[in-house]
Amino acid sequence: MDATVGVVASDNPFRKHPTARYAWAFEQLRSRTGRHLDLGIGDGTFLSALTDRTALQVVGADPHPGYLTSIGAERPGQRLVRVGEELPFADESFDSVTMLDVIEHTRSDQATLSQVRRVLRPGGLLVLTVPARHVFSFLDPDNAKLRLPRLHRAVYAARFGREVYRQRFEDSSDGLRGDMAWERSEHTNYRAEDLLELLGQAGFQPQSRDGANLFWRFLQIPALLAPQRARALFDAPLRVDGSLFRSANLFLTAIRV
Repeated sequence: MDATVGVVASDNPFRKHPTARYAWAFEQLRSRTGRHLDLGIGDGTFLSALTDRTALQVVGADPHPGYLTSIGAERPGQRLVRVGEELPFADESFDSVTMLDVIEHTRSDQATLSQVRRVLRPGGLLVLTVPARHVFSFLDPDNAKLRLPRLHRAVYAARFGREVYRQRFEDSSDGLRGDMAWERSEHTNYRAEDLLELLGQAGFQPQSRDGANLFWRFLQIPALLAPQRARALFDAPLRVDGSLFRSANLFLTAIRV
């Protein structure tokens, strides 16, 4: 499937955001209505924009209790649901679903897509982004905890503290190692053809493809480790990288058939 470069409208709330997938995903949903599931809310950035700036009835879902507590405190009227391997929603209960760099964190790609298909109505839209396999995939910082655990522990504990490291990467009570399922053996970087095959097997018909970035790992890693006040310094080069290249983050839309 050939890539189609999406146009970002001037009123897109993520037009100047350093994470290109947010702007792209917002364009796919801005004119839609109905019930929408944002699966994997993270810090709630995308969830908040969808709720405030579209006509969608948005439900946020995540397995991470910390994310849900934080967003719930900031947005007391937002519907938020903690989820596990099975989604606690009725069949065909949503008109659209977003998973923005989420599926690679789950226990099973196939099981997750099967659950998403179940809760999405026939003809419903799936908006999906994943890390793409490309020349710099080996720099993926989310694989450091799996491949270089001692180095990862030393660096993370030095930056955020030993207790924070223990809670996020040693305490398995929430089923997560950081924000990745304990059963996951890698933070997958997908080839486009492999992801298209997964979608087809799960009962989805891909509709469009796009992507962003190439050098973002060289910027993302120091940004993750930098003090909060210094992180904004990386925003401009990340935006430039996202606008010039389309190799590191793969974007797809698909219809439930």
